[in-house]
This record gives sequence, C-alpha cells and structure tokens, in this order.
Amino acid sequence: MDSSGKPEMEKYRRSIGRWRLLAFVLLLCVLGLLVGIIIISFVKDRQLEDQMTPTCSGKEDINLEEPSDPSVFHDLTAVEVDGLMTYLHSQRSLNLVDPSKARVNNSYVYLAEIYVPPKMKVLDYLDNNGAKPEREAMVTIFRGDRRPPVVEEYLVGPLPKPNHLKEVPGRRKDIPFNLRPLNGPELVAEIVFIEETIHQTLYDLVLESFGGKFRDCGDKCLTMQAPAPFSPAVSGVPLGRKIWYTMLRTIDFLILHPMDFAVLVNFDQDTQNVEVEAVWYNGQSFSTFEELATGYADGSVRKIKVPYPAENDNTFSKMMKRGPEFQEGFKRDPIQFEPDGKRYKIHHNHVEYMGWQFYYRMATVSGPQIYDIRFRNERIAYEISLQEIVVLYSGFKPGQMFPDYFDSCTLIGPQDKGLVPGIDCPAHATFMDTSFVLESSKEPVTFKNTFCLFEQNTGYPLRRHQSYATGYGGYFEGMPNVVLTLRSAFTVVNYDYIFDFIFYQNGVVEVRAMSTGYILATFHTDQEAPYGAQVHDNINGNLHTHLFNFKVDIDIKGKTNRFATWDITPSSRPNDYSAVQNAQYHMTNYSRQVKQTEEDGAYKFNFQAPKYLLFYNEQEKNAYGNPKAYRLVNNGMVKQLFAENEGNEPAASWARYQVAVTQYKESERRSSSAYAYMDSSDPVVQFQSFINNESIVDKDLVAWVTMGLHHIPHTEDLPVTPSPGMGLTFYLLPYNYFPEDPAMASKSSVRIELKDKSKPQDGVRVIKYGPEEEKQCVAKKNSYFDMLKKTSGVIVDDGSGSTAI
Repeated sequence: MDSSGKPEMEKYRRSIGRWRLLAFVLLLCVLGLLVGIIIISFVKDRQLEDQMTPTCSGKEDINLEEPSDPSVFHDLTAVEVDGLMTYLHSQRSLNLVDPSKARVNNSYVYLAEIYVPPKMKVLDYLDNNGAKPEREAMVTIFRGDRRPPVVEEYLVGPLPKPNHLKEVPGRRKDIPFNLRPLNGPELVAEIVFIEETIHQTLYDLVLESFGGKFRDCGDKCLTMQAPAPFSPAVSGVPLGRKIWYTMLRTIDFLILHPMDFAVLVNFDQDTQNVEVEAVWYNGQSFSTFEELATGYADGSVRKIKVPYPAENDNTFSKMMKRGPEFQEGFKRDPIQFEPDGKRYKIHHNHVEYMGWQFYYRMATVSGPQIYDIRFRNERIAYEISLQEIVVLYSGFKPGQMFPDYFDSCTLIGPQDKGLVPGIDCPAHATFMDTSFVLESSKEPVTFKNTFCLFEQNTGYPLRRHQSYATGYGGYFEGMPNVVLTLRSAFTVVNYDYIFDFIFYQNGVVEVRAMSTGYILATFHTDQEAPYGAQVHDNINGNLHTHLFNFKVDIDIKGKTNRFATWDITPSSRPNDYSAVQNAQYHMTNYSRQVKQTEEDGAYKFNFQAPKYLLFYNEQEKNAYGNPKAYRLVNNGMVKQLFAENEGNEPAASWARYQVAVTQYKESERRSSSAYAYMDSSDPVVQFQSFINNESIVDKDLVAWVTMGLHHIPHTEDLPVTPSPGMGLTFYLLPYNYFPEDPAMASKSSVRIELKDKSKPQDGVRVIKYGPEEEKQCVAKKNSYFDMLKKTSGVIVDDGSGSTAI
C-alpha cells in the first residue's frame, strides 16, 4: 500500500475507536439500568412482603387511666389530693405553710399516701358484698412551729371530701422531732452552713490538701454530702439529731471520690440552730473548725495532699463505654416480642394473667406492694410488700463507721425515678406511672415508668421429660417457662435496687430483690484494711450488709391458718440384707411440727436442722389426708451479725430472723418506719414486740421474711456493682394444694411421641395445643430510642447527636 492510502486508514481506525467507545458506554448504561431494575424490584418485593405480613397484634385490655371510683388498694387520685390539701390547709390548728415556703421551723405537710382500710373491712367488701370501706389518707406533718417541735400523723377522710382528722391507730401521738426523716429544707440548710463555714475558716487547708474549693471552684469543686445519721442510741444524746457529712469531689460519680475529711453536726431543736460538734481531717479529730485551722497553721496537724484529677470519659468512676471490644462490628441484642398481643389485662391497678389476679401500688415510705393475690380465683395472700431496705456499714473513719441506712427514711417510693425501656425492662413491657404527695408541692408529683409489667420466656423449661423406653412408648413432653413480672427499681443515692414480683403458670409466686449501683467508698488509709479492700487510687470499698424485709400476709383457704415445719432428721434402720452382723443403714426421715406460739414461729435457720415451712388451713385437706398448703422457701437468707439490743440493731430487730410468723394485727402493719434510722433507742415501730408468745394456731398469720447478703467490694465493682450474684429470692409454692401440677392445663406445652409404639421406624408425631399453623407477623416497632424519648428527663444520643428530652 502506497503512502497515499495512509490518511484513509487512519480515519478508518479513528472511526472504529469511536464506535467501540460508544458501545462500551451503551453497555455500562444497560448494566446500570439492569441493576436499577433489580433494586427497584427487590424494594417493591420487600414493601409488598411487609404489606402482606401484618404487625404482630391481638385484642388487648389495658386501661391505665386514673379511676373515678378507685379500688381500696389504689393510690391517691388527683381529685382526692386536691380535696385533701384543701381540707388540711383550712385547719387553722395545723398552722400549715405552703410547701414552697417551708423551713425547718414551719409547719408543713411532709407526705400523704393512701391508708389501706382495715383488712376485715376489705375482705367483707371483697368476699361478702359488704359496704366499700371509706378511703382515707395517712398524712405526716412536721410541726417545726411547736415548742418542742414534733412530728404529727393523722388519718384524714373520707376522700375525696374529707370531714375528719384523727390519730393513726397504734401509733404515737407526737413523734419526737429529732427522729424525723432527712428532708429538703434541713439538708439544704445544713450543707450550705457547713460549706460556707469551711470556705471561710479552712480555705487554705482545703485548697492545699484536696486541690479544690467550695465556692468559685471552676472544674475543681468540692461538696459536703453522703449524710450518715449518728443516732441517739449511738451518740448517747436522747434528743440529739446528729449527722456526719463527708467531703466529696464533684466528679462523676462523686460517691467514689471521698476525701479524708468529715464534719459532725447537730440540729438543736430548742434553738433551731445547726452546731458543729466534731471535725475529722486526715485521721485526726478536732472539736471545731477553728481548732483545726490553728493546728494546720502552726504545723501541729498531720497534713495530707491529694491532687484534684482531671475528669474525662475515661475517669474510672464514670459510666462511659471503654475497654477492649467484645465483638468486631456490631450485632444487635436478641429481643422478645408478643406475636398475638399482650396476654395480660390491666384495669387501673388490677392485673389478670393466666389464672392470676392481683392489685399493685407504690407506698411512698416503703415501696412496692401487691394485694389480694389470687390464683384460679382463690386467695393465696392478702398482701406481699416490701417493708424496709437496710445497709449496715463498717469502717475506721466516722463516715463509714456510723452509717446504718434505713432507706424508708429517704422515702423508698419516690426513689423510683423511672424505668428505662430496653434496659430495665423489655421494650415490649407496659409502663405505669405513680403520683406522690411530697413536701415539695401541694399538687401530686407524677413519676413516669415507676412500674413495668411484662411476660418473658425465661429460656428454661417449666417442666420437661424425655423417655427412651420405647417398649412402653418413647416420648418427650415439655413446657416453656413463661412468666409475668411486675418490676420496680430504686436509686437511693448510690445504690440501685430492683424488685420483682414474678408469677408462674403453676401457681408459684417469686419475690426477687437485686442490688446494683455504686458502692459507698471511703478514703483509703491503712486503718481501713480490716473493713474492706482498696479498689482504686485513694479509695477503699468497705464491708457492708444489705438487708431486705418483706411482709407476706398469707391466706391459704381463708384466714384461719397454721404454720408448721416438716423437720428433716438423720435416721437409721437395721440392714437385714447385709453380710455384716447388726449392720445399720443410714438415711433421713421427717416429722411434722405445728408451731404453737409467735415465739415458736420466729425462725432462725440452722443447717443442722433442715426443714420445710408450710402454711395451711387444717380443715382443708386433699384426698390423701395432707393439708392443702403453700410452702415458703427463702433462698436469700443471711446471718445478721450485729449484737442484739446494741446500737441501731433494735430498729432492725426483724433481721434476727429469716422468717418470723405472727398473728395479724391492724396495729402491726409495718415492721419498720420512716423514723428507723434515728429511733433505735426507742423505735416508733418495735418489731420485737410483735413476737409476744401469742397463739398462731388457726389464726390469721403474717410471715415477715428477711433476705440479705454481705458485700466486701472488689475492683470489678467499679464503676458500679454488676447485678449477677447480687440477687435474692423467696417463693410461695403450692404444696399438696392441687391434685397435680396446674400448669398441665397450659396450651403452651408440646408432646412428641412415636406414631406407632411397635414401629419406631415410622417416626414421631408432634402434639401442640395452639393453632395448627404458626402465625407470621412483624414485631411492633418498639424502637429503643423512641421508647427512651418517652421517658421524662432522659438525654438520647443515638450516634447522630444528642437530643434533650
């Protein structure tokens, strides 16, 4: 080819290149279009599938509205509170001031809550169609205006339009003012006084020793908190009201940043003044701030210097995610849901579930309570209720040596500031609110999510058996253990407590108490070694004992009950079949012992003498002559080691027993009181007087159940104590009460058996008692963050930014 053809060839090559490029572009477009069609088709298919698969639902019966005609067990309604406060403030003799203006030397309403009517009247109404008892409120008034000042308690009713104010049966008329619970006006006055005085007299000492200040402190602030009551029984001053305050750094969380500095103050009820009685600094005690200041200045006082640390997300006491990852990436936690909707009913404060019925309420002073507990329409217990939470500490420094906390004195009910969905309770739970009448307002104060109610599969069977004996028919039969739980949780300064009432489908009730939250730390020194271990720089985790007391008013087949123990003892019999002459065979047997008096019914566990604890009506027996009973099983027993009748022990004398059984009396409604942390020298409620040798044979009986544990903190308790190992339970179990396990009637059980016993090779049949076909549905969108946003006062950060609620 000559040179004249080269331009044509070049032109041809360029043309071919353009066509190839165009073809490639077209191919990419076609591929993109195809991918788009596939995506659109997939999305449409998913949308269609979602439309075709319904959301899990079913008929539900939940009514949480405040009733116009409340049950005898319902907390005070808004209408009743309005009528109550109007009536009280119209009584000139009470000299009440508005709560917002209340000071220690004023007269003001500290609290008001429903006073459940006497049991006899309630049962006559519930069981015999008798008249509905009048509703009354129990009102506590701090009379700081009187001389001497006192605490007064009244019953006010009938609600909602009261016309009478009378004394509370079985209570003291005037309760000494120094025994009153810690309250807002007093705490504010004392803390401000202490901090201002320290700021003025010990400014240099505090700044040099602890690196911070009480005023104008920037990011290095100090405070005087963690009040530890120094009761009259311990101080030896009958009318004293002494409290130790410890210096803390205001680092999240301040209770883990104590300093070796404390102040003992006394509220003088004659002068209404706060007086300093002792000052503790670096292991040394002084009578006044001035004495300490003088010694610090002249060098006669041993000094200490603890630098103030910077606070960040890695601060050991702060609850922020840190440490090695558990998993690569992130996979969400498993969840449970309700495919057919909720299987329980709630009408105001009444619950029905799988044969169970009960009422619930939140007592202001003592916390969660349930009433009229029935299974298959038979009352098992009239009342099961928390009575008291106590923590007894040990230590060298006064801030840990003297605090014996009785949490009724902080009002347990309002310490339930709200359960968080997805954490405290499953997201599918029903959440209920509670309103309180407190010193801060004439109006009821509503706390959100104080209770939650939910069903859950425990993950283990209620029963199961698998038989391999094909000669008489190999089979499997079992039933999932699905329970209903009523839960509440309380934060009392540093510790958190979770309480459950759990209802099983075989007629069993379980009560559970669980502890978590922050330990109450003390500044570490060598002297603290016998009382606890060092868990971090400068802090000690001190030994303490948790105690929980419950009232269990058991009514088995009526109110006429007996308490008996079936005692297990070692025994032996001649072994006639042994080749050894006079051989014995050793085993155990049991004997039945009906307890005759309250002294006999005060039970202290003895490992050498195991026994069953049974409650029954002697007139109600089964076909085999055994009493139809319920058995009480306490799996949370603890030995309380404090000396009886010494220090603060008399205020918790119920802790001497794992179970104490007494006759029911209206005057013995509670085992403790809101005054317990100060009244141990002469308790307002003297539980030991409940046990006075009266008969408990064929009587209306109450079991007072104590659970607890000893806690020596360790490093894994930082930043907070995990809940595993901190749970305590007791049970009420049917014992010869039913002819067989009542859960045999459940439709949730499954049986797998051979189609033909003689031909195992033919396979098995599966017997289920629910629908033939499994219903397919999409779980309700209980978004974790959406649920959180419904919880008042929560800040939600889902990774895209924080939203204050």
